[in-house]
Amino acid sequence: MVNNLSTNWDDLRYVLAVARAGSIRAAARDLGVNHGTVLQRLNAVEQALGTRLFGRTRKGLEATAEGMELARHAAEMETAFRTAKRLAAGRDAELKGPIRVSIPFALCPAGLGAALAGFAEEYPEIEIELEITDRFTRFAELETDLSVRLAFEVDDDAIGQRVMQYRKTVYASAETCALLERDRGAVRWLGWAEGTGWTEETGITGLAMAHKCPEHWSQIEIARHGPFLTLLPCFLGDCQPGLVRVPGARMIADRSIWILSRPDQKNLARLRALKDALSRHFAERGTFYEGADAR
Repeated sequence: MVNNLSTNWDDLRYVLAVARAGSIRAAARDLGVNHGTVLQRLNAVEQALGTRLFGRTRKGLEATAEGMELARHAAEMETAFRTAKRLAAGRDAELKGPIRVSIPFALCPAGLGAALAGFAEEYPEIEIELEITDRFTRFAELETDLSVRLAFEVDDDAIGQRVMQYRKTVYASAETCALLERDRGAVRWLGWAEGTGWTEETGITGLAMAHKCPEHWSQIEIARHGPFLTLLPCFLGDCQPGLVRVPGARMIADRSIWILSRPDQKNLARLRALKDALSRHFAERGTFYEGADAR
C-alpha cells in the first residue's frame, strides 16, 4: 500500500504515463518530453515514497502492486481534473476567449476560410486557434472544441449537426478535356491511395491509372498542368483556377459536412456563436457546397 502520499499531480502524471506505456521511452513520447526527464521524475517519486513502483521484464516495465495503486489514484486525479476543466469552460457565457477549431484542407479554398475571417471581424475578442487537418481530431482527448468534418457517419462523443451531403465529379484542364475527345489513350486517371474501382462510378471508363496522389493538392496541381483526370468534391474542384468539370462525368453522392462540438461545452457562448455563423454560411451557400452550381 502507498501511504502518506504527498506527491503532486505533476509528479503523478509521469507515473501514470509509464504505467500506461510500459516503458520510459514510450512514456516520454506520449508526454512530449525527453527520456531523461521521465526517468528523473520517476526516480524522485520512488525516493519520496520509499518504494519501488516498476520492475523490469522482457516486455518492458511492469507496475508493482504499489505502482498499480499509485497509477489508479493518478488516473482518478486526471479524470477529476478534466471534468473540472470541462465544467469551468462550459459555464463561460462571455463572447471572448479562445476556440480551438479543426477543419479539413478541402474546405479552406471553398469559402470556409472567408467565413472564419468574417466571424473574427464580428467578434474581435474571440480568438480562433485553427488547425487545418484531414485527421479526425478527438473530442475525448480535448484536442479541439469545434470541428467541421467530412464524414459518412459520426460515432465519437460529440454534439453533431449534419449540414448537408455533398457530391463529387471529375475535373481536368480545358486542354485535357479537348484531348479526351481526340485521343482517349493520351489521358490517364490520377490514383488515390488504393484501388481503381471508383473510376467506374464516374462514367468515364477505359483509361489507364497513373501515380498515387493521396491528397487533394497534389491531385489538383498535376491535373492542372498535365493530361490527367482527378475526382474531387464539387465545392473544391469548382473553385480551382485552370480546372473544369469533365463533360459526361457523373455526379457522385459522397460524404456529409458536419459541424461538431464537445457536449460539455454546449452552454459556451462563444462556441454557440461560431456554430451559428458556420451554419448560416453553409445555408447561404448550400447549392455550391452540394455541388449543384458550377462556377
